Amino acid sequence: MRKKNILPLLLLTTMPFSALYAAAVETGMNVPRPNDVMQVKTVKGQVLDSEGSPLAGVSIKVEGTRQGVVSDVNGNFVLNLPGGQDANLVFSFIGMKTQVVHSSKAGNNGLTVTMKDDATVLGEVVATGMQQVKKYQMTGSASVITAKDIKDQGITSIDRILEGMVAGLNSTTLSGAPGVRSQITIRGANSLNGNTEPLWIVDGLPLQQGVPTNNSGNYAQTIMQDGVGNIMPEDIESISVLKDASAATIYGARAANGVIVITTKKGFRSKTQVSYTGDYEISSAPKVDLDMMNSAEKLAYEQSVIDAFGTDYTFAVGRRGALLQKKLSGYITASEMDAEMARLAATHTDWFDEIFRMAQSQQHSLNLRGGNEELTYYTSVNYTGKTGVLKANKYDNTGMLVKLDYRPSAQWIFGLNVSGNVRKNQEHASAIDPFHYATFANPYERPYEDNGDYASDLSYLTQNYSYVTASGYTYDRFNILRELDQTRKKDTGLDASATFNVKFEPQNGLIFTLMFQRNMSYNYGSLEVDPGTYTSYVRETLVRAAYKELQRLPDKYDNGEFNESSGRSSSWSGRFQVDYSFNIKKDHLFTLLGAVDASSRKFNNFDVTSPVYYSDYRIIGMPEMQHVDYENIRKTALESLYRTDEGQDRTLSYIANLRYGYQDRYVLNMNARLDGADVIGDKNQFTPLWSVGGRYNIHREPFFKSSFVNELVLRASFGYTGLIDRTAYPFAVIGYGSDLYMGNRYVDSYEFPNHSVKWSRKRDFNVGMEMSVWNNRISLTADYYNNRTTDVLTDLHVPYSTGRSQVRANGGIVKNSGVEFALNVAWVDTKDWRFNTRFNISSNKNVIVRSMHNYASYQELIESSVSKGGAYDLEGQETQSVYGWKFAGVNPQTGNPRYYLTEAGKAAYAAILESEADKERFADILPSLTEVTDYVDFDITSDASNKQLLMPSLQYLGRLNPKYVGGFTTYLRYKRWDLTTNWTFKAGHIVPTFNDYKEAPRSYDPDRGKAYMNVPDWYSSDLAVSGTNRQRKYLGYWQTPGDETDVHRFAPRSQNDYWATLVTDQQYEKGDYLRMTNISLTYRFDNDLIRKWGLSNLTLGLDARNLVTFTKYRGIDVATGSAFSYPVAKEVSLRLRVSL
Repeated sequence: MRKKNILPLLLLTTMPFSALYAAAVETGMNVPRPNDVMQVKTVKGQVLDSEGSPLAGVSIKVEGTRQGVVSDVNGNFVLNLPGGQDANLVFSFIGMKTQVVHSSKAGNNGLTVTMKDDATVLGEVVATGMQQVKKYQMTGSASVITAKDIKDQGITSIDRILEGMVAGLNSTTLSGAPGVRSQITIRGANSLNGNTEPLWIVDGLPLQQGVPTNNSGNYAQTIMQDGVGNIMPEDIESISVLKDASAATIYGARAANGVIVITTKKGFRSKTQVSYTGDYEISSAPKVDLDMMNSAEKLAYEQSVIDAFGTDYTFAVGRRGALLQKKLSGYITASEMDAEMARLAATHTDWFDEIFRMAQSQQHSLNLRGGNEELTYYTSVNYTGKTGVLKANKYDNTGMLVKLDYRPSAQWIFGLNVSGNVRKNQEHASAIDPFHYATFANPYERPYEDNGDYASDLSYLTQNYSYVTASGYTYDRFNILRELDQTRKKDTGLDASATFNVKFEPQNGLIFTLMFQRNMSYNYGSLEVDPGTYTSYVRETLVRAAYKELQRLPDKYDNGEFNESSGRSSSWSGRFQVDYSFNIKKDHLFTLLGAVDASSRKFNNFDVTSPVYYSDYRIIGMPEMQHVDYENIRKTALESLYRTDEGQDRTLSYIANLRYGYQDRYVLNMNARLDGADVIGDKNQFTPLWSVGGRYNIHREPFFKSSFVNELVLRASFGYTGLIDRTAYPFAVIGYGSDLYMGNRYVDSYEFPNHSVKWSRKRDFNVGMEMSVWNNRISLTADYYNNRTTDVLTDLHVPYSTGRSQVRANGGIVKNSGVEFALNVAWVDTKDWRFNTRFNISSNKNVIVRSMHNYASYQELIESSVSKGGAYDLEGQETQSVYGWKFAGVNPQTGNPRYYLTEAGKAAYAAILESEADKERFADILPSLTEVTDYVDFDITSDASNKQLLMPSLQYLGRLNPKYVGGFTTYLRYKRWDLTTNWTFKAGHIVPTFNDYKEAPRSYDPDRGKAYMNVPDWYSSDLAVSGTNRQRKYLGYWQTPGDETDVHRFAPRSQNDYWATLVTDQQYEKGDYLRMTNISLTYRFDNDLIRKWGLSNLTLGLDARNLVTFTKYRGIDVATGSAFSYPVAKEVSLRLRVSL
């Protein structure tokens, strides 16, 4: 070929250009046409967003070619047109409408293109982690949140982004305590025992950061253990939530709970863009309004208990009883007692004010973004610093992300992503929870003595009365502020991740992708307890085990404690993927995908405890003990000082996908995946999963002509996803202790193997509709789904001849069905004004088809139990259904509570009336001996006499899982001002209400055990919780016949209160609520002004979270779903965003 081309090259200086071109073509050279060489046309311009601000990162391509550029930080672009001819330019940006503009429209100043938000969808592209699927080709159910949706809301964590934003996604903040993130479920729970969290995918690969503390597969616990907490909102480009089989089957056996795909930002071809975002936030200290007694009321209550039950009960009622006992014993005079009572009545301590404070936090994010034709880059550094609502709380998080893409040619792309994160958390290590204490501590106790020393709280600790000490108390130095100051718990977490990926596109439409990721995680924790604290006293177990005869732990053994723990995790994951897209006659579009995916993870944990610790010199050791039987304490105490464990997960998957589209009207999508895992036996180690989905874009039909309806789509899918529950194994689990027999260790625990254990399979059916009208200003998405998960691990009964009574096996069946709606409306869209709303709602029914118990067997199960009723999973009923009895008031003559009878209960009542012996036996609890009534009494001190009527009246009280979940967002813009609100709501469920009997610490009864606090004494009576503060309603508890009250009589210490062991509707309330989760006010400075300062963007924002909640719930925080937990704090933050 070289010899063949020599002659044309030599003639360059002598031949005219036209003759040269003809000769070159004749010799076979691939040269451009003369007009192409002579004529080069360049088009330039600027891209703006709907507010008139420059928009960086917009893709501008010549239609029908691969030639294109990306707008720079100022929205500018320069593009050379092929052949020097005008052409259509395609402008696209995620979350905005794609526009096609002809280059001939460029004036002297070039093109000015204003991008418009897409009101029909949250994004035109759905990122599945393996593919970028255009919206009109998506057959599955998916929702997308883009960076634009969250950039001006001051949201600082990923779980807050998802709350109320996605139909079918239920985000529950279990606690407002620092370091606890939300629990997320998508379309209900598909497991009875295992993990119900969705699979998290970050930049194409499953998230594997953090160090798990067990091998159950449920790693989402706290931000210190969970890699989700490392993802900064400022780094997020988009979040895709995949909900049905067609969308999620590509992830196979880990996708039954849904998939959340996070795509982080990457570089683009532009000069370097520097952006900074800073937030300063304050959070309110927790406050609760539970109508607790004040000092005078609590002292009066204590006196009423003594009056009703006698001086034998002085131990049960706090300081009033203790002072009276001292007076009766001659230790103090009546005047001294009265003086101290007056001082107590005059003390009004708000323990929430003493313990908690207003928290502060700051978050800073700095990123650099840019590149050229060959190399693009994105780099970010993030820092979050928080001081918690407790004085001892402090949290720091520093993260770094670097993403590089190198394009040496049009066919090759080499990518490197490196991320690192360091987290530090510091808090107290008190044995007494400060929130619990602030709620129940008596207001007459004080934090400090008059001289400034810590004051002793002598009424809070349980089982604290003693006959062997001069003070009359086992421990008389307890002060919660000392505990918070002199105990410390510190945790440090480190995550590092590197991902290398290569893309090779040898021809248009054929792409080979190789991805490999390596993760390393490390956790270190320490717990320090100073000598002289109550925590030191109560955690000393070694000496108590050695000297069981001690009535009280001597002070010389109050030596503090030090615990050190560490954990390491090492993991890798990789995928080789081939994508091929091609057209046949331009009408038939085929997309093929094949991939192999593998991952491995190993982790270990270790901790050691020293029962002696002096923090001043960091001295650790063992207590001095003499004449101790080593064998006696080795198993009971010494072994608990050391712990180690390790685990491993490995998976291998084969993946295939085929998508076919005809004229963008009909789309067919098919997925297949074969998954294998190391914890499944050889027989069922691999599970095949598949799905098929279809989409019909009716609005693209030639016959569909409507000026009002812009989009009309029908889609449907069917398939199988899977779930692995790591709570049963095909091999025996054998436990060895430190005991030796004839020099050999022997087995002290054994778990039977289940050789048939296998994956759970979820059959998923979904049908959906999408429609937009009125120039795309109104869009509606609706979905109906019906899912059935089989082979769910659950406990099942087996014959005793097998050596056990039950086994955990793949026998459970769970069904989820429901509907989802999402509505977006652009009400106003003018130059100065814009008003948009987004609304979503979903309804889910989660039913157990097969489980260990049905309703009848559950009644038999609890009939012999002390505690009866509660949330239980029964066949034919919804998950987390609550069963119990309905309260019917208090009998004013006896003080016994009453409960309503079911039809079965009334039948049992009628049978009693037919027997004279039964009528005499139940005469005390039957309102009538001649006719059946709607309710009967419950004798609180006689368990056996109630069962004949009680058990038939067990009934359904409600469901803990909300039936309806949703949220809505409003966006109002006026010129340069933006106002955004986010709301979330839940309805159709019940939530446990605050119950001080169940939550309060119990008081010690000296007639029931040793005179030191380490022996539990949980007798069931309101008297057991009367030492600490109580709700005001207990001032009116039933005392004498004729009292009209809803608080039944108290059981004396010689008898148990069996009513307190029952679950009744008194213990639950409706959980319906509507909460404003976020409100943001943002001002964008004028572009002409900030350009003079060398800036491309400058905004100021004011954000507030959780300001308003509308609910009839009277407990602490309805959104947590629990009766007693830290409430979610109200927060206000100031935000600054600057771009260069």
